[in-house]
Amino acid sequence: MVAGGWRLTVGAAVLVTGALFAPTAAQAGTGCEWIRTDLPVPAGQHSSGPLAGDGDWLTSTTWGESVVVWHQEVPETVTFQEQRGVYDITREGVLLSGGGSGLWRGGEKLEPLPGRRSTTVHSMNAGGDVVGRSGGALVVWPAGSTEPTVLEDTEDGLAWWPKGIDDDGNVIGVSDDEGPDRGYVWNPDGERVELQPLEDHDQVSPSLIRNGRVFGTSMVRGDYQGISVEWNLRGEIVRTLPGGAVTAANGAGDLISGNVVRRANGRVDPLPSDVFPDVLAENGDVFGGRYFEGPVKLRCA
Repeated sequence: MVAGGWRLTVGAAVLVTGALFAPTAAQAGTGCEWIRTDLPVPAGQHSSGPLAGDGDWLTSTTWGESVVVWHQEVPETVTFQEQRGVYDITREGVLLSGGGSGLWRGGEKLEPLPGRRSTTVHSMNAGGDVVGRSGGALVVWPAGSTEPTVLEDTEDGLAWWPKGIDDDGNVIGVSDDEGPDRGYVWNPDGERVELQPLEDHDQVSPSLIRNGRVFGTSMVRGDYQGISVEWNLRGEIVRTLPGGAVTAANGAGDLISGNVVRRANGRVDPLPSDVFPDVLAENGDVFGGRYFEGPVKLRCA
């Protein structure tokens, strides 16, 4: 396999224009007074599906001939020549998308492995490295290259599924063929480490990686509730976590678990019940959607 060297410059930022709506305040439990700001949506557009990005850049993950992208909360409509699904966005505003014409990182078409028909993408880190699946094997398209790199020991005929990639190029994935699900983390050099379950458990389900911290669930096969855990890059469980699975994290150590933000300093900030949180920005802001309404930013006052 090809190893290392994933840090290249990719793409150009999308320029956007627009205006913000006035925020309103809402009290959520005792942790925070959340200040709401509705993210504006251009006339004739709608925002459906979860949000992806880092808070500075955001995109709606949707299917269609156009998508709304925000830069510093200012919107732009990006149009395609076909219907596409949108999966992620880089810190430079480059979109990861796919449609009938193939898979695309901005204007770059991502190639499959030779002779492989079924190729999908999962997500992309801030620098443009893309993780996905080609012909059953897990692959990474390094930033600046349209050719995939196969991850170690995933061309073995088992069913492999990508679960995420962090900004350092660490990848998480799952094998769910016969027997208990097994989770792994690969470093940028392609070296693989298995994620260990808790004692008396026999399978794991990693779901998020951020700054070398892996989050997911340890469980007994057949009991899919499990226990929320954090692993290090050696595959060791460093702690169990209260509440549900971690769905978002930032570099400051804050986490979203269930419908609360668990701050690195130990404070727990319940979120408003009408908001589905998707993105936790570096400054602690939360971005998400609401029932029958557009996307919103929540800031802790």
